[in-house]
Amino acid sequence: MPAKRARGASRQPAATASSTSAAAKGAATSSVLVHRCRFVDQVPDPVESLQYDPSCSRLAVLRANSDIELWSLSEGGWFREAYVPGVPDTPVRRLALGSRTASHPDGRLFSCGLHGVVTEWDLARLSPLDNYDSLGGAAWSLALHAGSARLAAGCEDGGVTVFGVVEEGLENVYRLPARGGRVLSLAFSSSGGQLVAGGADGSVRLWALGGGGAARHTWRHTCQFVLESEGRKRPPLVWDVLLLPDSLVVTADSSGRVCFYDGRRGAVDGHGTLVNRFRSHEADTCSLSRKSLGGVHEADVLALAATGDGSHVFASGVDHKAVEKGESSGGSPKPALGPRKANARRASSASSI
Repeated sequence: MPAKRARGASRQPAATASSTSAAAKGAATSSVLVHRCRFVDQVPDPVESLQYDPSCSRLAVLRANSDIELWSLSEGGWFREAYVPGVPDTPVRRLALGSRTASHPDGRLFSCGLHGVVTEWDLARLSPLDNYDSLGGAAWSLALHAGSARLAAGCEDGGVTVFGVVEEGLENVYRLPARGGRVLSLAFSSSGGQLVAGGADGSVRLWALGGGGAARHTWRHTCQFVLESEGRKRPPLVWDVLLLPDSLVVTADSSGRVCFYDGRRGAVDGHGTLVNRFRSHEADTCSLSRKSLGGVHEADVLALAATGDGSHVFASGVDHKAVEKGESSGGSPKPALGPRKANARRASSASSI
């Protein structure tokens, strides 16, 4: 009996040792060993073009790799509604976004590029719906006027192709003859009866629809002027244009200037009159980083925007500055637009995408 107790007593330390080793093995198997950990450094491609729809509730974004994004505004802010990956070797340059209708509940989206094709996109299937020849080579610019159902494409040969937007697609093509260099920018007037084109040769041309009768669908060249090169070998590139009420033309060029021209003189002598020109702005400037910068554009001015009544114009470029210009405080007419203090609170409240 004592011997048996001794053998039983000798088993207890062994059981304790086995339970300890099992616990150690369980602790070892529950741990995770990481050999290598990598994080994706996602760098979004630069934005090539931005285009609102007529209601300003949707925004089409074109990136440098030809990706197309469609953003919508809701009570919670902006959210990405649709995404169309870019096609390799398809250099898309500009977008045009139409409003939603009963026959097109998703809206209508058009694009153009250096491959010389104007494309309408199916926003339900996120794929090309139809393609149209620009009739002038590479298409550098695009402008849509929803009210008059017209779509204009600026081409490499210096001409402009105007399409009629119908339910089935694009038709009633009208070709404006080539004048000067490639058309880098286009803009319709608020009524859709005038069209302004800015070229790579520093020229700005104004077109208008004809009078009544059979000529009401015919575009005629009414005005042309050339931006000053200021001693440079080449004239500045007209990156963007606006057409405000009373035929007031606004241009943004590669020399960092914003110019205002009165196109009404074109009906008399065929040349616009320079009303004002700004290079050094006395207005306060708001940058995208919300830091106060000086009011001088130090590089190309690439984009222009205006309020609905044309009383305020906004300009931005590669120097990270956004400048606002408005009517003079003395109540002078619109052609005498001058610098006005920028509304920092309004600029800083814009949502980033």
